[in-house]
Amino acid sequence: MKPEKLSPVLRHMNVPNMITTFGLVFGIFAAFFLTQRDLRMAIICLFFAGVMDLLDGLIATKLNQQSEFGKHLDTLVDFFTCVIMPIWMVFDLLDTGTVVVASLIFYCVCGLWRLANYSLVGAGKTFTGLPVPASMAIVTFVVWCVVMYGAPTWLATIMFFAVGALMVSGIKLPKYGLWQKLFGLFGLAFLVLVIFT
Repeated sequence: MKPEKLSPVLRHMNVPNMITTFGLVFGIFAAFFLTQRDLRMAIICLFFAGVMDLLDGLIATKLNQQSEFGKHLDTLVDFFTCVIMPIWMVFDLLDTGTVVVASLIFYCVCGLWRLANYSLVGAGKTFTGLPVPASMAIVTFVVWCVVMYGAPTWLATIMFFAVGALMVSGIKLPKYGLWQKLFGLFGLAFLVLVIFT
């Protein structure tokens, strides 16, 4: 019996879609660690969720397994790991006044609209607006600085507003360019900082 006879969604099972799904699993573990007030492990899990997000696209291209299902699956996982999780961090770990909550709502709406637009039109050779994994890296780093080093909460508020605006901006970024390598180095440096702090 073919697997899709048991469930029609199984016809979409391939390597890149499984990697995307592992990204979701890392996001769920990040949520669990946040419930335990373990910011370090939550960030480490989100780092690996970001790695899965990078790998699924590369492998889908390499294996010629791009699909509409994979694109939508990636968008849904990105919304959870890159948009919802940083907001969860703030609600769980920082004092939230009206302006802070407004910045989180703005970030969430911008992330949602950016992902919906990406799901509709794709990227081609360039991204329009700052991709949500990069956005997540920036705001998560700022939250870490507020929690661990006592940086002012208003800094996180400004960054959520600024990064939200960048996500829906018209800036063009090459799909595989120097900026991604720099963000990769930033992510690795941040991971080392988190592990050894």
